[in-house]
Amino acid sequence: MKVVLIRPPKYMIDGTPDIPVIPPLGIALIAGVLKQEGYNVSVIDAIAEAPHSYQQENIPVYSNRIPQGYRLITKGLSFAEIAAKVPNDVSVIGLSCMFSINWPCDRALANYLKERFPNAILIAGGESTTGMAEQCLLQTNGLTACVLGEGEETIVDLLKAVSTGNQLTEVNGIVFKNEQGAIIRTAKRERIRKVNDVPFPAWELLPISSYQTHTVIPGEKPRITLSILATRGCPYECTFCTSPDMWGTRYFMRKPEVVVAEIEYAKNNFGATNFEFFDLTAIVQKRWIIEFAKLIVERKLDITWKIPAGTRSEAIDEEVAYWLKQSGCYFITYAPESGSPRLLDLIKKKVSLSSIMQSMRYAKKQKMIVYINMIMGLPDETHLDVWKTFWFLLKCKYYGVDEMPFALFRPYPGSALFNRLLSEHKIQVDNDDYVIDSLFIIDTLTEHQYYNSNISPFWYKIYLTLAYTAFYGLDYVKNPTRIVRMLRNISDKKYDSELEKKLSFPAKRVAVQA
Repeated sequence: MKVVLIRPPKYMIDGTPDIPVIPPLGIALIAGVLKQEGYNVSVIDAIAEAPHSYQQENIPVYSNRIPQGYRLITKGLSFAEIAAKVPNDVSVIGLSCMFSINWPCDRALANYLKERFPNAILIAGGESTTGMAEQCLLQTNGLTACVLGEGEETIVDLLKAVSTGNQLTEVNGIVFKNEQGAIIRTAKRERIRKVNDVPFPAWELLPISSYQTHTVIPGEKPRITLSILATRGCPYECTFCTSPDMWGTRYFMRKPEVVVAEIEYAKNNFGATNFEFFDLTAIVQKRWIIEFAKLIVERKLDITWKIPAGTRSEAIDEEVAYWLKQSGCYFITYAPESGSPRLLDLIKKKVSLSSIMQSMRYAKKQKMIVYINMIMGLPDETHLDVWKTFWFLLKCKYYGVDEMPFALFRPYPGSALFNRLLSEHKIQVDNDDYVIDSLFIIDTLTEHQYYNSNISPFWYKIYLTLAYTAFYGLDYVKNPTRIVRMLRNISDKKYDSELEKKLSFPAKRVAVQA
């Protein structure tokens, strides 16, 4: 049985600043499991294999909310180029659907591949399909089934059912469309408990050299960067997050020695010297993280690593920060989300702002790069909450925080807030309005959809402008030469800060309109 796993092209607004090409860890993990089970598996990473190729595919969009003057394109291999890489005798094609904003592209690609390979079974997995599985199947003629949550065990059972002719109803953890067109959801699958036994990602099936070339971030030396997971799941239940739906609240940590062994394997076999930990909650236990860091130091691995996805702060005291830096951790992202304790309680973000502040001070003492993730526009936010967030941001900048990726709230499929807004009829999923609203939220100073009735769009635009001005303005006051560097970076399309990205996009949008 031949299996092809595909990372679809990126669906984007023409002129949007590019982001680094991150290796798709989910696909690599699934490929590793299938290789271990003896399947003939290959991988097509449509983005990494053509990172500077932009297409205008025939992608139907069922929405009237695309602002005039904008153009939607795809980044990566064209649909025809992807199909040309798929063997004619392929049995199963698996699509990675991680982000709902990419759904129109994913849907069109699924339909295209089904026309080209009518005898193949098409399946999809990822956070997007987990949160909207029924809608995904209803909106496409190509997909047969959606894998929910963790996919390693589910995909093996699904392929066994396909190869033996067994009923898909016997496969737990999927939603599928039967021959009569009915949508069926099977029993929920138990979480993977033996996380230390999961095979290492099959990076050999992906274009590693492309990642080395195209993941270079300004100010960092060229190196091969690979993704990794040290833990699975998250013990918390933030209402804006898809984790409870995707993973559940059971939290499993791999043994430190197993994670270090994977790092060593990736370095020896693929030349990787930098690692990005995409754990939902990377640091919870002080004992675990110190043991992990000491193993890296003892084995003299000479690597660097970063936590770009946000982490808890409780376990990062002065001792932990020291060992993080000694082991090669140079970049850490905190996720306070808001500076208002009232709002944090409402979204079930069980975090102490004072604890985060102290932890950030320890990280900066070790000269690490520190980012903070913030959200504006949550449904229950008030003007007072925004001003408390401003005050928190100024304190963070005073203590040396480097960057502030300030996001406008978007309801992720499967999250508690998404389900609430769906029940309030503020989100429609039978068309593409929600997807388009989410896609255009990237331009945070112009068109986007708000889900807050306490603060008008006008005031949010004012607040976002003030937030960026205050946070980055302190840097420019201290070091006026940074203004010159900012203008040069925007001109060269090499961005050192989130502000530079925000300022570059409106200018490009005007060029498209013209």
